[in-house]
Amino acid sequence: MATLIPPEAVAVEVVATQPTDADNRFIAQLDREEGSSRPPVAYIVKVALKSVPEATAAGWALYVGDLRIPKYWAYVKGIYFKVFDAGFFAQHNGEKLRFSADGTEFLDTGLKLVAPRGSARQDSLHDTTSLPRQSEVLR
Repeated sequence: MATLIPPEAVAVEVVATQPTDADNRFIAQLDREEGSSRPPVAYIVKVALKSVPEATAAGWALYVGDLRIPKYWAYVKGIYFKVFDAGFFAQHNGEKLRFSADGTEFLDTGLKLVAPRGSARQDSLHDTTSLPRQSEVLR
């Protein structure tokens, strides 16, 4: 069995973006389930990697503190995941980003989750058309 080479994270950035149509449907579903009303925004958490590993059947799970991020995707400079509730950042701000191949042993990236930058302030998210599109942020 080949040894998994751990990814080497070099930076983390959080950007508030316009949600896609699929994101808007998901946000509406969350609001219905939770009886809440959140602004239509998708936070993109980008984790830049020294080099993007090839996709394999056995990969690395990403954690923020003790929370496993259930799904993440690749972009040209690394990986990213989406957050639809700004409260996530208040709850997990400053927690370590870690990888694990087995859920028991962890590789600390040396990076910590940061709050969204720029126009991600809650009071400015009523009109999200001024936010960048996800395709722009993930270039």
